[in-house]
Amino acid sequence: MTRPRYESAHDRQNEQIVSDALRERGYELMKLNPTYRLDCAIIKDGVPVGFVEIKARTFEMNKFSTALVNLHKVMAARQLTFETNLPSYMVVLYKDALARISFAEDFELGVFRGRNDRDDPMDRDLMAHFPISRFMIVSQR
Repeated sequence: MTRPRYESAHDRQNEQIVSDALRERGYELMKLNPTYRLDCAIIKDGVPVGFVEIKARTFEMNKFSTALVNLHKVMAARQLTFETNLPSYMVVLYKDALARISFAEDFELGVFRGRNDRDDPMDRDLMAHFPISRFMIVSQR
């Protein structure tokens, strides 16, 4: 059974905010085929220089001590880095900041018990907890 995709117009709007911020720094984002498991390739002067998974949160950056992402995203990012020798990042759009962390950073493994708003029993997963203290702020909002 194929799982539903939860990407919304709001998600694409958030990707555009991140794309605009990176464009100001001389980078372009190229949307990737879903088989890559990450959102975009980072392009500089027409050449891929990395990969990015974009997340948006409805709270401020320092509300929690860690940022969560599904372990399968970390595995996909690290595989892309291994195969291409290009870095992979998670970029998070918070209410007060745009921040990034390399998927090569250490993390703690945890279990996400699931969301209650989608009635999807598959919304339980192994999660990587990346320390907020290891994030680099790209810009303040």
